[in-house]
Amino acid sequence: MVTLEEQNYNQSLRAYNAIKEQLKKQINKEIEISHVGSTSIPSIKYGKNIIDILIGAKDKKEFAEIAKILESINYIPSDKSKTEEYQFFASTNEETKSGDIHIHLALKDTNRYKEFILLKEYLLENEKEAIAYSNFKQKLIEEKINDRKEYKRLKSEYVTKIIEKINKITYWKWRKYEK
Repeated sequence: MVTLEEQNYNQSLRAYNAIKEQLKKQINKEIEISHVGSTSIPSIKYGKNIIDILIGAKDKKEFAEIAKILESINYIPSDKSKTEEYQFFASTNEETKSGDIHIHLALKDTNRYKEFILLKEYLLENEKEAIAYSNFKQKLIEEKINDRKEYKRLKSEYVTKIIEKINKITYWKWRKYEK
């Protein structure tokens, strides 16, 4: 069952910063660690209150090393999502709930990594879009979309449309400089 709650951006930011420091100590490398997802956007009112963290690995060797460290500190990998350039880790094996941590490990030079960053930047710069996204998630719950897989599928479709919009904007922005 999917439940949303009102999010507290400042509380989420404090939690993220504490987790980031722990990860830096454990990984013991200069790596990119970013707060992503709904809790990283102040104008997103509703969410699952999960701290999403993106870790960028510079190459496949570093990716494998970080994955091994994450497992050693009890983050649970998902084999369903694993590719050569991305893997998802969760702080718990149970149904996701408020206060959990999701880690997205990705190679930095991939679209998957860039899309996490672009989406966050876009939603930070476009408050109306962020509020619309928050309202969309709330609407799914109001429409009794309680099956986790269905909720994730619909939310993923929505995010894909936002990313396509970002890519079109970026494409046309760069096109005007080519002339």
